[in-house]
Amino acid sequence: MEHIPSKSLSRLLDPVNRLYRHRLAKRIAHLLRTTPVTANHVTLVHTLVGILASVMIYRAHYLVAALCFELRTVLDATDGILARLKNQATAFGRTLDTIGDGITFNSVMLAGALRMIQDFPAYRPSIILILVFFFAMTAAQCGSVYQLMKRKLGSIIMEQIDSVEREWREQGERLRSDSRAWIARFGFWLDSLTIRFVSEEWFEKIDRRRMAEDWEARALADATTMNELARKTRRREFNNAVRFTAYVSDDNILTVISLCFILLEVFPHGIFPYVHPVLVAFLAGFVYSVGALVLGLHFLHGFYHGVYRD
Repeated sequence: MEHIPSKSLSRLLDPVNRLYRHRLAKRIAHLLRTTPVTANHVTLVHTLVGILASVMIYRAHYLVAALCFELRTVLDATDGILARLKNQATAFGRTLDTIGDGITFNSVMLAGALRMIQDFPAYRPSIILILVFFFAMTAAQCGSVYQLMKRKLGSIIMEQIDSVEREWREQGERLRSDSRAWIARFGFWLDSLTIRFVSEEWFEKIDRRRMAEDWEARALADATTMNELARKTRRREFNNAVRFTAYVSDDNILTVISLCFILLEVFPHGIFPYVHPVLVAFLAGFVYSVGALVLGLHFLHGFYHGVYRD
């Protein structure tokens, strides 16, 4: 059967990554291919760089923080490419990467909140912390949705299978045999939560057939249906789902924050005497994340409804 054009896969990358970050990450990954460095090592490094960016925000070195964000984002793309080059792609590695992204976002949010608490002594700290917490949860949800849908749509495009369902089922089986695998448990819980968030119909269907002997054949039938719809009758809806999934990426949120930091650092402070860089950056990031999530889920729901309804 004819497959969806592979160019659809490139559209799953967010715009800035597609422009230059992914190309740079490919070069770094190829340089590391023959070294002892593993994808998990790169994941740990980009997590540390994210923490360094948080320290720079707290110390009000916003331009340095923006540069750290850029380096972290490139390394975040590098670990996945290196994992595929070295055949090290595993559910453990993906979960570790998700945890690293979460540590980065939460440390950034905490550092920004502490910076604003010190600079806005007239405001109650609890109000700032609550507002930043909501932003952090929204950004984290964007990251979870993007990573899940990138894996799913990518496997549909390239292999006509649903790798998300297969890995989700394998993680569930691993938990039944080893209850101490806490990273696998976290990954299974996070995938389950994100699948339900994206489409309740999708979760209910794969949950019902998880213990069925013919689950793989039924999952393949769904993937085939999705591929057929994407190529012909609902091609436009599929392209919109791919396009807006790319904008949901949490890397875009960090890009928005970085741009605000750079603009407010470059322009003389006298132009914006009452504007706090962290406040502007976080508000811009929050507005972007909510808008991207709403639009992305709108198009994903529209396309999945025709695949997963009974």
